Amino acid sequence: MQADQTVHHRSASKRHGRPKPSMQPNLSAMIDVIFLLLIYFVVTANFTPDEGVLTAKLPQGTGSPSQDMTPPQRPLNIVLSPAGETQVRISIQGYPQAPTGFADLAVLLTQLQYDPERGLHSGAFKPDSPVVIKPEAGVRWQHVANAFNAAVRARYTNINFAQVSQ
Repeated sequence: MQADQTVHHRSASKRHGRPKPSMQPNLSAMIDVIFLLLIYFVVTANFTPDEGVLTAKLPQGTGSPSQDMTPPQRPLNIVLSPAGETQVRISIQGYPQAPTGFADLAVLLTQLQYDPERGLHSGAFKPDSPVVIKPEAGVRWQHVANAFNAAVRARYTNINFAQVSQ
């Protein structure tokens, strides 16, 4: 009878005295993919402003007193108050009639205007009279922009914004 012989198996790298190879990812392929993604996102990015550009008159000059001593014009104040989570209550300071919406606000602002060139004689405000939009805390920006658009539709040219009142 023959005795069982044990065969010891050694890997080829151990037999030849080479170190065991380590597995490493191919970094050049990963860097290529990263650069391609970077180029894709830069090319497809949209860098336009979120909201449109609202025209606003900023003060000009050096801050010295002006030579014009005419009294300032009385502003037409549009007050926007929150009415619920998404609604707004519109009022014009000093006038009992409150508009029901922004289309009604544009009509009312037109009625309050004095512009003989357009045949408007019933109002007390000229087209260049200051219009101040005063939003209260909690009013959505959309409503402020809609009030601005209503004043522009009524052809007012001096439209300003007041700070949000608490």
